Amino acid sequence: MAEAARPRALFLAGLAAVYVAAFGSLYVQIPGLYGREGILPARKVLRLSGKGLWEQLRDFPTLLWLSPRLGLDTEQGMELLCLVGILASFGALVCDSMRDCLVFALLRVLYLSLYQVGQVFLYFQWDSLLLETGFLAVLVAPLRLLRRGSPSWRPHDPVTFWGVRWLLFRLMFASGVVKLSSRCPTWWGLTALTYHYETQCIPTPVAWFAHQLPVWFQKLSVVATYVIEVAVPVLFFAPLRRLRLFAFYCQ
Repeated sequence: MAEAARPRALFLAGLAAVYVAAFGSLYVQIPGLYGREGILPARKVLRLSGKGLWEQLRDFPTLLWLSPRLGLDTEQGMELLCLVGILASFGALVCDSMRDCLVFALLRVLYLSLYQVGQVFLYFQWDSLLLETGFLAVLVAPLRLLRRGSPSWRPHDPVTFWGVRWLLFRLMFASGVVKLSSRCPTWWGLTALTYHYETQCIPTPVAWFAHQLPVWFQKLSVVATYVIEVAVPVLFFAPLRRLRLFAFYCQ
């Protein structure tokens, strides 16, 4: 594989893995969250108004409007979209030829369709981040499925891939700046990590051990967080490859 194509290939494969996790984790939760007896039944979001299909898609873009035409209710339609998403994203993960812009366009449409009816359970930062990253993947991925037998194309487009760098820069830089601009005394006083590990929304297996580390190490970790999130992202755009690699390993 040409070295120039490696970043794009890793980005697309990694995003495919994220899609597998996103669709898979949502699939098993649909009955409890969005079923008829669920917490927020999805069928209440998609109320038939007598409008035509195209008008419905224009006002509220989601493929779930097609569920009645397939003889499915909204919950079953969501499960179908998740299954299709799992299969397509897993194919893109394990098969290089499946990392095509059409496949990633399908994955984004599927997740957007679920996002539209997901209500508060799909309104987190990572959901909107996945939609934005998924849109960039459509631009970054090559068009292979419709170009079999055609002349070879450049394996890496630096123009579109700049969008990925810019997204990563915005994500990390904003994450650091918002900590400072919030004027939270724990972040300014370097004490935020003394209790972060026991209050994070999804604790990791090593969180308990991290919480036991001495206070001086926790404060040093906050300083490192500022450096990694505020100072280092500028190096994403450095002209020297070694500086960009340094920024990569820091992240």
